[in-house]
Amino acid sequence: MRAHRPGDILVVDSSDPGGNALAGTLRTMGHNVAVCQSSEAAQFQLEREVFDVVVCSQQLKSQSGAHLCQLIKSSEKFGTPLIALLIDVSVPDAEAAEVLARQQTIDAPDNETPLPDDVILVPLRLEMLAARLLGLLRMRRYLEESKNAIGALMQTAEGIEEQDRSSKGHCKRLAVMSIELGSVLGCDDWELTSLERGAYLHDIGMVAIHGALTHKIGNLSPSEMEHLKSHTIRGEELCRPVAALKPVLPIIRSHHERADGTGYPDKLKGDEIPRLAQIFAIPHLYEALRLSRPYRGAMSEAPAIRMMQNEVTDGCWNDFIFTAFVENVLPGLDERLDSMHILWP
Repeated sequence: MRAHRPGDILVVDSSDPGGNALAGTLRTMGHNVAVCQSSEAAQFQLEREVFDVVVCSQQLKSQSGAHLCQLIKSSEKFGTPLIALLIDVSVPDAEAAEVLARQQTIDAPDNETPLPDDVILVPLRLEMLAARLLGLLRMRRYLEESKNAIGALMQTAEGIEEQDRSSKGHCKRLAVMSIELGSVLGCDDWELTSLERGAYLHDIGMVAIHGALTHKIGNLSPSEMEHLKSHTIRGEELCRPVAALKPVLPIIRSHHERADGTGYPDKLKGDEIPRLAQIFAIPHLYEALRLSRPYRGAMSEAPAIRMMQNEVTDGCWNDFIFTAFVENVLPGLDERLDSMHILWP
């Protein structure tokens, strides 16, 4: 069956018959395939061409396939192909056995070492092997499409920000503060990525809000206020189709919730509010106080923190998270932001 969307695949195999047989099968399916026999040749090829998938044998002439996998995963110059490592079960190989064991163990002791995206035991019928590689190709395309969709949404969010000079640098500052606070609170890499994306996408729903409301100097009517508050739900709806943004949705929807239940849109209380939304809310509030608004001027650090402390005392925000922010993120923050050219306007 010919592919409707050809992929670019690199086959690295020291044995000519094996590499060429697999390459031939993939080519008959319509894919673009390059073949090389060593780790060095593969690196040369990857520096000059973009591949979707790399499939390499563990038994290469010089460096092993596992070592090549680590090189590709550890260097941006090789792009971001997904990698399948072929392990010949008929050939004893301690390194291959270790890679396979780590691949099958969630809590691997050396989980910092890059692993292949798939480990395939051979010999295996060429049709079955090709099917496994096409699964990787589909995953690669999904990841690329998700990355492109997220990038487009984040650019849209920055575009909204650029329309208001008084908010210049808003998303980048929020990202810095949120990541620093999340790190202090023990967030893992996935959670820190969600906080960073939330910093850009939390107000993406504002694209559906009339600009006159966000710049209105006088009091908003009840209907105008409800329309403005709907940006949280609209933002969640806008980002929901992108599966990779699922961990970010609670931040988008709930970053205006308050611990005392007076927030919106769901009037959640305390730990009913998602943890990442609680973390993000503190830098978000501090950022808002440091910026000028149509109805008030920008606050400096000291009065902003006093106001936040009063609201924490009244039960509006998580005291533990606020204290972590004040003690670990706030010291030297302005100097760090200034060095990145994103200090408050």
